[in-house]
Amino acid sequence: MDPYVIVGNGVAAVKAVEAIRATGDTTPIMMLTDQECAFYSRPCLYYIMLGRIEWEDAWGRPPSWYAEHGVELDCNTAVTAVDPQAHTVRVEDKTDISYSKLLLATGTRARLLPWADQHLRGIVTLNTLLDVVAITSILGSADRAVVAGGGLTSIELVETCRHWGVPTTFVMRDSRFLAKQLTDDEAELIHARLRANGVEVRTNEEIAEVSGRYGRVQRATLKNTGEELYCGIAGNTVGVIPNKELVEEVGGETDRGIVADGHMKTSLPDVYAAGDVAQVRGSDGMPSRSEMLWYVAADMGKVAGTNMAGAKAVYNRRVFLNVSEFCGLDFCGVGSIVPEQEGVEETILNGSGEGSMRFVTRDGVLIGACFLGDIRLADICRGLIASGARLADLHSDHPVRHALARGAP
Repeated sequence: MDPYVIVGNGVAAVKAVEAIRATGDTTPIMMLTDQECAFYSRPCLYYIMLGRIEWEDAWGRPPSWYAEHGVELDCNTAVTAVDPQAHTVRVEDKTDISYSKLLLATGTRARLLPWADQHLRGIVTLNTLLDVVAITSILGSADRAVVAGGGLTSIELVETCRHWGVPTTFVMRDSRFLAKQLTDDEAELIHARLRANGVEVRTNEEIAEVSGRYGRVQRATLKNTGEELYCGIAGNTVGVIPNKELVEEVGGETDRGIVADGHMKTSLPDVYAAGDVAQVRGSDGMPSRSEMLWYVAADMGKVAGTNMAGAKAVYNRRVFLNVSEFCGLDFCGVGSIVPEQEGVEETILNGSGEGSMRFVTRDGVLIGACFLGDIRLADICRGLIASGARLADLHSDHPVRHALARGAP
């Protein structure tokens, strides 16, 4: 019998393997990845750069895990094509490998701005373990950093540079950090923290060009003002692109990523998708938005593996939850927190410059909550959102009612 082939080696791939074996299925599994090493925890990359954990702490499974689960792991092996009719994948050395079922957990790659596509030492992205190696190798010699972005990956790189004493300019195309999740006031709490820690914040601005000398980054030129900022690090952290080409090139259904049904099956026979590359079709028949979160990828991988093994599982999207920390200020977004949504009501509780809480309701039903500073109510709100709770119906002793009555975090 041909093996199951899994393309990718992230959390979705690992969870798929564990789900397959949990059903008692003993079919051989081949895992092909262009990654340079075995499975590691991507959320740990930030903490490695800050020096909070050691490199070995990032390994997501012990070396013995692959053999114990009957997995043949081939690292540094890029899959270049899929033939869904022949049930084969082609690797870069032109070898064809047959599969009985195929899982594409190919993840994403950094979205490169035009200036980032240069071979200059000091132009960095932050998406893989090798990116961390590149960043940490130059932190000691860089006199200044300029980081372009506006999301969580951007601020991780900004925080890293700040932590290691590298003066940093944070350049955002939008008017505020995390513009799709934070209001102006919420973002300003972050901006103020960054400025207080020596970070120069530039909003409504972009990097137009990066130039270098002797093969190293030397300056970044801003688009609107034409100002030249001398730097040794130019961070390109403006988002990611799902690696959907293997399906796209053979006519399978794609959107922003690879479209899959609730069983994580794609439009191609015996081909599944999971993780950051996958979009699950919603109840309205349209591909849902990719959330690109660790727990989402894990859930998808588990469902995909279970169905590959012939058992039955359906992916159920959990209430959105995103947790991070900015300059010592905790953040948690739960549910639908996009600012200025139509048809919603927002209750905003502002502290004395130290944090805030925002509760988002529609017709009295809680649909989202955003916390900066004190995030202890986040899990509680996630449960309320999942159950469709109305704030007015909560018991007077409920902690959310207490927060609303108190009026500020």
